[in-house]
Parts: sequence; structure tokens; C-alpha cells
Amino acid sequence: MTFIYPRSEPGSGGHLDLVEAVKALQRQTAEEVEGLSEEVLQFRPAGGEWSIKEVCGHLLDNDEVWHQRLQMAMTQESPFLPAFDQDALVRERNYQEQGIRAVLARLSDVRARTTDLLAGLAQWKWARPVNHWERGRMSIRQMVELEIGHDGEHLEQIRRLREQAAAEVE
Repeated sequence: MTFIYPRSEPGSGGHLDLVEAVKALQRQTAEEVEGLSEEVLQFRPAGGEWSIKEVCGHLLDNDEVWHQRLQMAMTQESPFLPAFDQDALVRERNYQEQGIRAVLARLSDVRARTTDLLAGLAQWKWARPVNHWERGRMSIRQMVELEIGHDGEHLEQIRRLREQAAAEVE
């Protein structure tokens, strides 16, 4: 009988479970928006909440920043990861007027580069520290776990927006 170590334990086979979860975002996002009309994609509920297009754009913006932060974490000693204004980026890049396929293609490209970075990361480097502007000191592994949670929250947001838009638009 062969004993199989948990994949998430350092030195036991890696953090491939986390890499797979990170890789899944693009596929899950594409599945959530597949076949939606432009009206549904652009629907904004009351209160200034983002549309589905803007949520997808935010995921792209966030991934670009996250990729840069991971590179800093892998190459610098305890780097400081500054804040970025997510609302300003969404407004500036005007995702409402962009095609959803183009946004998802760019998201897929950035996420693929990020998963390649993570898949090639030596086990001991998952513990490398960073200083997050809001959360303080954390490891690369904690950064990845935080990102996976972030992805899940926005996928849920897309599902809620889809339901709200279906009730009001179509």
C-alpha cells in the first residue's frame, strides 16, 4: 500500500491543487457569461455596482496587478505590495464598451502566465514573505489562497448580476 501525502503540504508533491484552482478562473468565468445578451452583460443594478462586463474587466485588472506582485514576491526580499484603485481602473478602461470575448481572452492570457509562474515555483518559495498594503505580512501561498477566494466572490457576483438582469432586462 502506498501512502499519499496531501498535495498542499510543502515538500510532499506541491501546491498543484492551488495552481489548478487558480487556473480554473478563466473557464468558470467564460461558462458564467456564455450566451448572455449585451443587455445582460451591461446591466448595472442600483447603487453603482459593476455590470458583468465590469466585473470581468476587474478580474483582468486584478490579474495583471497580481501577476506583477507575484513576480515581485519571487524576486525581491519581502517586497511591499501597494494598493491599486480598482474602481478607477474599471472606469478608465471603460469595460462597458469593450467586447466580452476580448476581455476574457486577455484574462485567459494573463492567468495562463500566472499559473505557469506558480506551477514552476519551487516548494520552499511558497513561503516567501511579502508585505501587503492592507493585510500586512503574508506568504506567496497566502497570496494565492486570497486570490482564489477573490475569484470565488466575483464568480458569485456574476451569478447574482445574471439573475438580477434576467428579472429586469429580459
